[in-house]
Amino acid sequence: MKNYFTALMVVFFYSGFFIYSGKPDPRKLAVLEKLHWTIERSDMAKVRKEFQEICNSNRFPSLVSGLKDGIYKGATPDDDYGYRHEIVFEMKNGKMISVDYDEIHQDGHAKQPDQEYGKRMMKSGTSPAIAYVSYENQMLEMQDFNKVDAVTGASYSLYRFRLAILYAIWNSGQL
Repeated sequence: MKNYFTALMVVFFYSGFFIYSGKPDPRKLAVLEKLHWTIERSDMAKVRKEFQEICNSNRFPSLVSGLKDGIYKGATPDDDYGYRHEIVFEMKNGKMISVDYDEIHQDGHAKQPDQEYGKRMMKSGTSPAIAYVSYENQMLEMQDFNKVDAVTGASYSLYRFRLAILYAIWNSGQL
């Protein structure tokens, strides 16, 4: 009986350890990847609808106030143009105190400081140097990515920004 009890306690301990160990949940990674491809391969109406539905059904937070203090890093898989969407942010006392977002090409160049790319994108009404800074500032103010408003001409980038935040939270084991 004692050995049975010990074996049972070991099973409960290790089950709890793996459930609450703070390791990223691979099932949620699959959901994040689905979100990524929805953003990359869908029209904006579908992106808006499905992004919110998927976040709600999986209880993905848009409000960051519940996160532990620390530095968070996240990146999406590469998109069809060879860019991954990267974010680094810091949490302190339940508040995001800094955030840096950019889209980085496989060859290593970033969109935000790329003046030539920015000039081409101004035809849409904005550039990464304008839109990404707006998203960062709004996030610092609102602390909730659902309250960050899209910059005209950079709606897809808003959803990539939101997804990068979710990847960072997932990497921390808190998603």
